[in-house]
Amino acid sequence: MRPFLHIWQADLASSHPGGPTAEATLSATELARLTCLRTPILRQTYARAHGFLRNVLGRYTGQASAAVALSAGANGKPVIAGSALHFNLSYRPGRALLAITNTGHVGADIEPLAPLADAGALIKELFSPPEQAALQAAAPADYWPLFYLIWTRKEAYAKAQGMGLALPFAAFSVLSSGTPPRLTSPVGTQLLSCAIGPGWQGSVAVLTTAPIAAQHFEYFLDFSHFTLGQPG
Repeated sequence: MRPFLHIWQADLASSHPGGPTAEATLSATELARLTCLRTPILRQTYARAHGFLRNVLGRYTGQASAAVALSAGANGKPVIAGSALHFNLSYRPGRALLAITNTGHVGADIEPLAPLADAGALIKELFSPPEQAALQAAAPADYWPLFYLIWTRKEAYAKAQGMGLALPFAAFSVLSSGTPPRLTSPVGTQLLSCAIGPGWQGSVAVLTTAPIAAQHFEYFLDFSHFTLGQPG
């Protein structure tokens, strides 16, 4: 099989009353997790995001959505036993991002472009000197888009490594020093920033040294049935 990187996005806010819900595709473990979530929006987001994940993975594996057997691999990252696919899902209320590849471990992160009250402490602790300098020099209108461009790239890389916040975030940079700073990637990684739509930023990291072109797909949620979008 030729190397590929497919990046899927889904609008989790769409709804089509009257049809089966995403919960119909979830495993017993996922349903148990769903019941532990505190608010209706968190439960809806979780169910729809995992329904999205299962339906897309089912198309790659030739299985029904509910039959896709997900288990915890190294560092707790979900895997499909016996499959060469690597995948990672990121979601927030309203939007989800899914990366699927056969080239190496992958991470994805999506964030809404909303100001953070504690951003200063986070930047000081987790951003590298070039990243901090770029934010200090940013115009007010550019500050939050740049913040989330940096943050999603760092999060995607950490998720590809399977370490999350256990990775020393300040020890690596996704921006080069210099004026103007340029996007860069840690050694052995391909990092891509994704256009997710107004108000959102997404990034994907693949642990590979081989150049690989990403294909982008839009996934349309209809809870009376599921349909897949076309490459973008």
